[in-house]
Amino acid sequence: MVSEVVREKVSFNYDLLKRVLSGFLFAPMIALVLILSESNFRILCWFAYLVMAFEIFSPKVRGYYLIRSFALVFCFFGMKSFIYCRQFFGPMGCILLICISSFTDMGGYFFGRMFKGPKLCPKISPNKTWSGFFGGVLLANLCVLFIKDFFYPNSISNSGFYLQFWGIELLVLSAVCGDLLESLFKRHIGVKDMSKLFPGHGGLLDRLDSLLMVSIVFALIDILL
Repeated sequence: MVSEVVREKVSFNYDLLKRVLSGFLFAPMIALVLILSESNFRILCWFAYLVMAFEIFSPKVRGYYLIRSFALVFCFFGMKSFIYCRQFFGPMGCILLICISSFTDMGGYFFGRMFKGPKLCPKISPNKTWSGFFGGVLLANLCVLFIKDFFYPNSISNSGFYLQFWGIELLVLSAVCGDLLESLFKRHIGVKDMSKLFPGHGGLLDRLDSLLMVSIVFALIDILL
């Protein structure tokens, strides 16, 4: 009994370390968003899209061509929307989307592992819980409040909807949906990770699934409004 408790604690600490390191993977992305010119930024985004396309149509997985094609289209529009955000809202708009997606994911993991409780979508992602869902929403909102107060005092608050309460909540929910959508896709084609590009963290699509969905929702609402 004691050994099981110790083993579970060690496993939690190891997973926690992996998740923290995974969160730091977004730091170079933020740096590149800030320093790259718009043309170089586009090149980097489409290169990332090619990497995800290779992951989706990896020769290790056979069949499921229709659903894999849908995944490829999703990635295309997600990357297109992320580029749209950079084009019309500058680097800071992209950083906002990156922070929402990453903090929603990290908050969901931390609170879910700490409090556990009822499952969110056990048939799609057995490890996700309602405590993790609300924890992710809370952490993402705290992050946005920090960004708004210290980085966006007047610069973009008049440029769009996304610093308003309902806009932020919609983007946070879309981050959760993006993660669940990719989990559903992987479960359908029978893989755990899209690739081993990041050892212990999966592939590029595993890291960008929430960001792609957040970018699509952001672009759609901005265009419609």
